[in-house]
Order: sequence, then C-alpha cells, then structure tokens
Amino acid sequence: MLERKIRRYKLMDAHRKLVREGKLLEGRLVLYLLREGRISLGLGDEAWNVERLCEELGCRIRYTRGGNIAEVRL
Repeated sequence: MLERKIRRYKLMDAHRKLVREGKLLEGRLVLYLLREGRISLGLGDEAWNVERLCEELGCRIRYTRGGNIAEVRL
C-alpha cells in the first residue's frame, strides 16, 4: 500500500516535470495513468518514454502476445 502511494507521488512529480519541459503528450499519458490506475501504450515515441519512466519507478508492465502494446498498472 505504501509503495503504491510513493509510486503515485513520484508519477505526479514526473508529470509536473514533463509539463514544465513542454512534453505535453507524455504528461497527458502519465496523468491518465494516475487517474485510471492503468494505461495501454502503443509503439509511439511518447508511449515509449512513458513506459521507460514507469519501468524506472517499478510499475507493473505486461505486453500483449504480439509485443506491440504494453499495459502499465500502478
């Protein structure tokens, strides 16, 4: 429970940083992840950056059978 809250706070900080840097599409994906608790990411550059960020923070990531969609959960 505590790990999940810490992960959420780190994602909030990452969202603020992305918006300040002007990476609004990535910030929107992170905000959606914070709101919904999970997100499906495709093959785009923004999705890859968000996936890498979530991997660094320790979020659970699952891939589809074809490997072209990643599902990230808090």
